[in-house]
This record gives sequence, C-alpha cells and structure tokens, in this order.
Amino acid sequence: MKKKVFVIMTSALMLGGSIGFAAASSPLIGAKVQGLFTVQKADGTKIGDAVIINGSAYAPVREVAEAVGTNLTVEGKKIIMSDIQTIASDSTISNGTSTDKSDSREFIEYKIRAAESEIESAQGAIKGLEDSKEKVKMYPADYPTEQQKLDALAKIDEMIKAKQKIITFNEEELVRLKTLLDEPSTP
Repeated sequence: MKKKVFVIMTSALMLGGSIGFAAASSPLIGAKVQGLFTVQKADGTKIGDAVIINGSAYAPVREVAEAVGTNLTVEGKKIIMSDIQTIASDSTISNGTSTDKSDSREFIEYKIRAAESEIESAQGAIKGLEDSKEKVKMYPADYPTEQQKLDALAKIDEMIKAKQKIITFNEEELVRLKTLLDEPSTP
C-alpha cells in the first residue's frame, strides 16, 4: 500500500512540475484572448488581424513582413526577417576575393539555403496572391464600387511584382553564390 501511495505521489509531483514548467516557459500558453484588432497600413490597406493577449498584440508574421517589404525565412523554429538590401550587403565580396570569415564555405552554403527559402516563400506568396485575385473576381459583391475592385486587383498585382523582384534577386544571388562555392579556395 505504501508503495502505491509513493508511486501516485511521485507521478503527481512529476506531472504537476511539467505542467508548471510548460506554463512558465510561455505565458501565452493557456492565456485568454482579450480582443481582436485590425492591422493596417497608413493608407488603409488591411494587413491582417492581431489578437490581444495580456495587453500585447500578436499579428501574423508573414502578412506583416510582406506588407513592409521584408523577406522572411523559416529555419527550424526560428523566423528570420531581413530586407533585400541586407542580404545584398551581407554577401557582397569585393574584387572576387574572399578575405572575410563570413565568406567561408559554410556561410556560402547557408546563404544558398536562405536564397532558396526566399524563392520558395515568394513563390508561395505569389500563389496566394493569385488566389486572392480570383476571389476578388469571383465575389464582386464584396467591393461596393467597380473602382474598389480595380484598386484591390491593382494592389494585388503590385504585391505580385514585388515578390517577383525578390525571386529574380535571389535567383541571381544563387548563381553568384554557387559560382563562389565552385571556386577553389586559396590558401
């Protein structure tokens, strides 16, 4: 009997400790949503919805990144945001020679994976934007005037062009990085 009580108490303590640890590791787990706000640009373009938890707004990262023209990559459990200029300056190599530690083979391979991820992300965004265009066309009643419908389609086309620029930039970057990777290293 004492053995059963000991096992039950030990199990309860271990389970209670793990629940307490999970709650302590993120104050958002199990927290109550206190409200819902619309996130929009200054021109009134809706980006998405943000939930309010413990007095802080939490918005969808991809939609916010796309709205502000920031590149987004996901590596494991990390979300990395950078703009095109940062990527270009990080990987610039003067006179074709490698003198910086960031030009190591591992760094170049990392930049290749990042560029491939950017391309994949932009292609996915374009697919989503194309779907949005179809929805605008299929549900004209959502747009009270023809001008609002045309404005929505124009905005979507503008976002598609921006994503295509990201793809083009990263495809060029991939060619350059793969060339660097294929070059023999100089001692």
